[in-house]
Amino acid sequence: MSIVVALRSARPALWALAFVGLVGLNGPFLYYALFRPDVVAAAQQNPVALVFMAEAFVLVGFGAWGIARLGLRRPGWLAFVALSIAGSLAFSVPAFLLWHLRTRDRGGVGPPNG
Repeated sequence: MSIVVALRSARPALWALAFVGLVGLNGPFLYYALFRPDVVAAAQQNPVALVFMAEAFVLVGFGAWGIARLGLRRPGWLAFVALSIAGSLAFSVPAFLLWHLRTRDRGGVGPPNG
């Protein structure tokens, strides 16, 4: 069974994860970034928080590399990076997969044997 076929049945779960990632996890960050910048500044001075931020950037880079390596061109690795910066990884991974499924359903370019 191809990855695309396996993911089609998971669409509702992907939508739920993307929503939770965007609203549930990224929502509080945006609130504090916009209305409580002192809290964000304190987090940026915390070594443990910096480790988690660095890990997220490493995972974004790894995900972008994997997308490029698998030949997923529509949407490509740049779209994944943009989604990751706009939201969280909990948002960008399911959103990217949904976007890729939609592109494939419309006859877009995908990976070989995908």
